[in-house]
Amino acid sequence: MTRLQQQIQAMTDYFQRGCKGDGPGTVGVEVEHLLTTGDGTPATFEQVQAVMHALQQPDDKDIIIDGLYMGYAAPQYALSLEPACQIEISMMPATDVGDIQRLYRDFSARFAAAAGAQGLRVWHVACHPTRRADDLPLIPKERYREMDRYFQTSGSHGRQMMRATASTQASIDYFSEEDFVRKYRAACILAPLFALLTDNAPYYEGKTNTRPSIRTRIWQDVDPDRCGVVPCLMEPDFGFAAYAKHLLGQPLIVAKHGDRTEAVGRRTAAEVYDGSLTDADIEHILSMFFYDVRLKHYIEIRSADCMPEPYLSAYAQLVLTLFSCPKALAAVTERYAGTTVEDIRAAGEAVCRAGYDARVYGHSAAGELDWLMETATACAAGEREAQRLRPLAELAAARTTLRERNNHDRTTV
Repeated sequence: MTRLQQQIQAMTDYFQRGCKGDGPGTVGVEVEHLLTTGDGTPATFEQVQAVMHALQQPDDKDIIIDGLYMGYAAPQYALSLEPACQIEISMMPATDVGDIQRLYRDFSARFAAAAGAQGLRVWHVACHPTRRADDLPLIPKERYREMDRYFQTSGSHGRQMMRATASTQASIDYFSEEDFVRKYRAACILAPLFALLTDNAPYYEGKTNTRPSIRTRIWQDVDPDRCGVVPCLMEPDFGFAAYAKHLLGQPLIVAKHGDRTEAVGRRTAAEVYDGSLTDADIEHILSMFFYDVRLKHYIEIRSADCMPEPYLSAYAQLVLTLFSCPKALAAVTERYAGTTVEDIRAAGEAVCRAGYDARVYGHSAAGELDWLMETATACAAGEREAQRLRPLAELAAARTTLRERNNHDRTTV
């Protein structure tokens, strides 16, 4: 067996161990937040460290990277720093979105108070409200420094992505390799619609933004080797091994050897590592790719903007319903049968140009969102779950976005 074959097998085994047993599906949610002072000055590294220290409880575990305090792990969530002082909460998967809703509401209240004590404001928007990306320094983390250097030649929006954006990421279970393929493909197809539905970037580069889904547009021009849609998505043999082989053949940028970070540029993971990949090696490799949908021990959907509660809970409910209800998933699979990778890319570009007026998969984006919300509402587990979808359903019905509502509110005050 060659070294590459050993690596593919190690990653395939890792993905196989991620298959969940019988039971209800879960959804996990991660939310990034931007912080500024009251006058719009970006938060400093020391200020956000102080905010996290204030939130941390005695039994929570410190997260130390490159010798520096970068957050903590609590029983129900972890708190960590993103490249330019964004604070991210990663909430444990739940079968009931109500659990996530209660956790996030409690956290948000404590977060706002801890930030306020440092003279900071927490923003629930997708792009930095007051500064250009070039004016936002990176935190002192070697991985981010090397990525930032690399992205300066891989595309034209790497700096904006790393320094000035905030997202909501939803993670779902897979129960077998076949289940992974079905859900992963469906998630990739729906990603442009999720981006439109959750568009919440009233600012871009410190100014009022009127362009639809600008955070999605940023990601389209960061690095084609690790962003967008996996090229082999619709190939007949797509599965764990195909996903692993593709990642192993792409430039890695940064390798991790224990606590040591090494810049490797365009060398691939297959070239950097030997055949005996550890779980830590695999997890680092997976973390260096930023497709709209990413595979780990779960399927991570990365297309939604940061948004306030209750839209966050509505989105979590939408994802959980669509991917946990067999009837809903079957409806999505049937409706978009025959979709190609180029169709998905074209849909992503279309929503960034035209918003609700875009044509996606041969239909209007507005009509597709109507169908999606109707399907999720009909397949919701109960009335409570159906009601939780309403904030996003109302946006879709009104053909508007949080970005447009935020801009309208500012102009009418």
